[in-house]
Amino acid sequence: MTTMSKFPLFGHRRTIPFVALVLLTSCAPAVAQANLTAPPDPLQEEQGTIQVTGQAQISVPADQVRISFTVETEGASAGEATTENARKMEAVIAAVRGMGIPDLIVETFGYNLRPEYEVSREGTGTRTISGYRVQNNIRVTLPDVDATGGVLDRAVEAGANRVANLQFEASDTRSARLEALREAVASAREQAQTIASAMGVRLGIALEVQGRASAPSPRAPAGIMLRSAAESSTPVEAGDHLVTATVTVKYRILEGAS
Repeated sequence: MTTMSKFPLFGHRRTIPFVALVLLTSCAPAVAQANLTAPPDPLQEEQGTIQVTGQAQISVPADQVRISFTVETEGASAGEATTENARKMEAVIAAVRGMGIPDLIVETFGYNLRPEYEVSREGTGTRTISGYRVQNNIRVTLPDVDATGGVLDRAVEAGANRVANLQFEASDTRSARLEALREAVASAREQAQTIASAMGVRLGIALEVQGRASAPSPRAPAGIMLRSAAESSTPVEAGDHLVTATVTVKYRILEGAS
């Protein structure tokens, strides 16, 4: 009885490796099949397209001007300097408004009062206040660029010390921006059509479009020489502004000659 009881145990131990081998063999094809699937090639998405950039410019005349004048005065005291500055500023504003220009806008900005110092001549380095300086600014917006020269002369004659800034602007550029975009798109399509024809393919639909039209920045004239009252008004040329549009388009290309 003792000898016969060893055979079932011995037979049971040999069965376990066999079953494991069968299971591993049956799973192998499934693992191999999963590894055969390759990831998509990102370069395939870029095949069959043409990308071009079209540009266009539209000229827009300036119809508005902004001029900034500075009125600067000095006085022995702060009160003296401010009083003199106020008198001159009122004269400048009255002179400009007295020209009778329709829709004229006048505003003051940037008031500044500061002491002026002088250094002692005795070599001690001591500084004492020698007086006060006041700066006040006036900004004039003109809807008539032809009146620019006359306004410059009137303001300076009335007491403005300096022309701080002068800029010509185009008040409405919406129509010009839209037209520039249309022309930029037409330019891009013409380029794409030329490329497709040279390649012997047909031009398909637009897949991606990116575009913008920029409004022109205010432009300052080169140099201004203020003339005396005896001469004619200061000549100022407003010139034109350029509205620029840029459009980038990616087209699908199709087989077959166009």
